[in-house]
Amino acid sequence: RCGLLYLSNDEAEIARWAKWRDFAVTEGVTTHMLSESEAKARASATGRSWKGGVFSPSDGVADPSRAVPVVARGVMKAGGSVHQACAARGLELEAGRVSAVVTEKGTIRTKTVVMAGGAWASSFVRQLGIRFPQSAVRSSILAVGPSVAGLPDALHTAEISVTRRGETGGHTLAISGRASVDPTPQQILFAREFVPMFARRWRALRPGGLGGWRSGHETAARWRLDEETPMERMRVLDPKPDARLVAETHRRALDLLPALRGTTITASWAGYIDSTPDGVPAIGEVTGVPGLILAAGFSGHGFGIGPGAGHLVADLVTGADPIVDPRPYHPDRFEASAWGKVAEF
Repeated sequence: RCGLLYLSNDEAEIARWAKWRDFAVTEGVTTHMLSESEAKARASATGRSWKGGVFSPSDGVADPSRAVPVVARGVMKAGGSVHQACAARGLELEAGRVSAVVTEKGTIRTKTVVMAGGAWASSFVRQLGIRFPQSAVRSSILAVGPSVAGLPDALHTAEISVTRRGETGGHTLAISGRASVDPTPQQILFAREFVPMFARRWRALRPGGLGGWRSGHETAARWRLDEETPMERMRVLDPKPDARLVAETHRRALDLLPALRGTTITASWAGYIDSTPDGVPAIGEVTGVPGLILAAGFSGHGFGIGPGAGHLVADLVTGADPIVDPRPYHPDRFEASAWGKVAEF
């Protein structure tokens, strides 16, 4: 935990943050609104004045490459098992409900399964005749090094977001919301649902290439469970970063934080952000297929809200009282309208 600092010169944005603060208090989250002088003091590394900001002292940073192995070891310590390099090809049903998971290395008998396959989720459940509107965009990120003292550990502005990189040193840089749209068969299939979102975000999105089409994660095709599947042909979604976006991100960071001008780009990478039409994850048992719980479409927040989402999924699996009201997350909300208008709960 190092705290998370938001800075802005947009009064409307600051007002939205204040509204969020009022809600956060009701959920036990501590968030402080910053006056102009307080924001300037916390943002001394920028050398700029700011109209305001937010500081959340209990927030922090984490590295997925370090966190995920810790979770896996915890699963095994609790008596579970972890199977790597083993593609789940599909599900078997008996009397309409889940009875097994078919993998490339054998069949696992089970009455309950959680589909948390990220960008693969929609094409996977489509094999069962389930329509789940999902579209992925390609986000590009970079790292610079060495570490620079005196910078906030986690800083967000409309121009750039900067995060300190733990033990590895250096800083991770990204432009929030900026992404490339790689055309795929699935994007065509769900075009109507995503028109409103893409229309709102058109300034932040740019046309991509055919890498997404070739990756196969958003195919509209059906596959057999006794043959090689798209997941085996593309085991890891590791797309190329957008070189222009990487260069723009680096330029913005150097402009905002002059102390970074002595650093160099040490790495750049990209990933597919699986999104839903309303930007909220789909979490819940799929209507019509008892035993199949969907947890996908996290819209860029999967790692950050992973502990809470995992708690909710575990509650749904075990029948415990859910940690939060699960109804607003249920996948059925996308059936309200082909234009992606969600149902009211």
